[in-house]
Amino acid sequence: MFSIRQSISIWLIKLIQQFGPRNVNVLGRTYEISKDVFNPKYYFTSQFMAKNMIIPMGAVVLDIGTGSGIQAITAGLTASKVIAIDINPEAVKYAEKNVKANKLEHTVSVLEGDLFSPLKQKSFFDTILLTPPYMEGEPQTGFEHALYDRNKQLIRRFFREAGNYLKPGGYVQMLYSSIAGPDHALDISAEFGWKHDVIAHEKTFSESFYIYKLWINS
Repeated sequence: MFSIRQSISIWLIKLIQQFGPRNVNVLGRTYEISKDVFNPKYYFTSQFMAKNMIIPMGAVVLDIGTGSGIQAITAGLTASKVIAIDINPEAVKYAEKNVKANKLEHTVSVLEGDLFSPLKQKSFFDTILLTPPYMEGEPQTGFEHALYDRNKQLIRRFFREAGNYLKPGGYVQMLYSSIAGPDHALDISAEFGWKHDVIAHEKTFSESFYIYKLWINS
């Protein structure tokens, strides 16, 4: 059942990528995308994360896997600085467009790279945002990096490294789906000393979504 549900989800996502709209509205803001950038139009995750984001006024924020820039732009409304990273060059291109369209280019910077690799110097953040890929598979294209995390290798790398980039008292905010084994992802985080709370939970017709706050004791 687990693999069938993932297969159906992947089929639907790729169908929407091919034929979905190129301008979408999330929480009253319009975002431009291409077929190679994750389309949030018919998916719950982008709006769910944006609505439940906890960003203290003046915080310094890192958004990993920014896609079209929705989370980075939402965070930028209250943060003093946001760095958004994506491994897909097409996502970086469109996130930059959306940042400028929302007049946040003085607050939000977009970088291309894998997880923390684009950070040229040691940076420390109050909050790290993460909506990781969680389908089982190997990415073959830029867009597929938004879908696949084989054997949760990316999650493992993230939680091994993320503590090095948080200020004292800082935390990760992560969204995960019931179809992808969230308990397994949390077990991996615990291996590296992370603790967690559920800060939001929503059930849709086909799956449940969770937003976790995770922190590590220094």
